[in-house]
Amino acid sequence: MEIPTLDKRRFLNWLVSHEFFAKREIPWILNYLANHEPILKHVHFVEKARRTPRGITICSRHFYGEPIALFIEGEMFKDSDQIFHEIRLNWQDPLYLEIQFDNAWNNELYLGVLEDNPYYRWNDNMDDKTLARIKHYFREENIQAEITELYQLIDLALENDDQATFMELSEKVNQLIAQKQKEVNNHS
Repeated sequence: MEIPTLDKRRFLNWLVSHEFFAKREIPWILNYLANHEPILKHVHFVEKARRTPRGITICSRHFYGEPIALFIEGEMFKDSDQIFHEIRLNWQDPLYLEIQFDNAWNNELYLGVLEDNPYYRWNDNMDDKTLARIKHYFREENIQAEITELYQLIDLALENDDQATFMELSEKVNQLIAQKQKEVNNHS
């Protein structure tokens, strides 16, 4: 899904007006991107930009690390002028931009432009324990959803005075509750 350039521009304008950066050139570069739609079309906001063929990381003053760094095929460049010229000269190439600032995950403008990094997908790098916990969580949620649905059907059977359906559904609910309890005990 392509992110509209208007959304990217709004975020960049917000960023420049609300965040402080250790290098004065950073707002200039961000404004340049915001005001050049042909370049902005090729900008992708991601995490782990250093893992991309052509990525820039920018940190607000509150973050530790290089204030701005360009990564081209794993090689790092820190000079703001060099970074600006790379953006200008290769404007038709995809540019992956990582912005680190306070409360990023609570910022709707940022979340609206954030894309999955095609070179570093977060879910490809999870440890086995975390994956097992996620799978367990979804199994429990599926069982709970089935139980909730069966309770609604049981209520309907009671309203219709359908004892056979009531007994059948009650047995299914009891099996699912036992299965859920077994899942909880196995995961503990």
